[in-house]
Amino acid sequence: MKTKPPIAFLLGAFFALAQINFAFACACCTHTGQRYVENTKLLPFHRDQINELRFGKQASLFVDERDLTDIKGIANPSENYSLAVTKQKDRFVFSFHDEKKNEGTITVAVPDAVAIFEVDTRDEPYKDQGLGPVLYKEWRLTAPFAGTGIFKAGNGGYQRVTLIHQGRGRGCTEASHFTHWTISVHGPLGNYLFYGDFEKQ
Repeated sequence: MKTKPPIAFLLGAFFALAQINFAFACACCTHTGQRYVENTKLLPFHRDQINELRFGKQASLFVDERDLTDIKGIANPSENYSLAVTKQKDRFVFSFHDEKKNEGTITVAVPDAVAIFEVDTRDEPYKDQGLGPVLYKEWRLTAPFAGTGIFKAGNGGYQRVTLIHQGRGRGCTEASHFTHWTISVHGPLGNYLFYGDFEKQ
C-alpha cells in the first residue's frame, strides 16, 4: 500500500530546490557600487557572445561643434551612412555608403585581448531591485587601422581603431546585454567616431 510523502519531506525538498535556484541566480548577481575594469585575454566565451551580435543597417558619424569638413581622416564626410558588416574568421569589415555614393570600408582585426568595463552607475532606473543593480558594460576590441575608399587617408602610422560593444546587464554577460556600438578611430591621422545599434536579440 502506497503512502503519501510526509509534508515535512515535501517542504524540505521545496526549500532545497529554492536554495539551488537562488544559488544559480546569485552567481550572476551584482552589488551596489560594483566596478570592474580589466584588460584580459579574449576567450572563446567572448568570441561566442560577440559573434551572436548583428549590426543594424545604419551608422551615424559623431559631429560636435566642428564642421563636417573639419573632420580629419574621412574624405567628404556625411552625418549618416548605410552600413553592412561582414564577419570573417579573424576580422570584421564595416562597409559604409552615403547618399552621395561616397563609400569605404574599415576593417577591425579581432585582437587577442579585450578591454572590459562594467560599472554600477547608481542611476535610479538601474538600482538594485533584488538581484543587484544593472551595470553599464563595454567590451572594447582595439586593432591597427585599415581603411579603403573614403577612409584610406588613415592608413599607416600609429593609427588605431576600437570597436566598442555597449549595453547594460547584471553578471554573467551575454550577447543580449549589448544594444549599441561605437567605432572609435584615433591617432595622428584623424580622430572620429561612428555609432549605431545592434539588432534586437
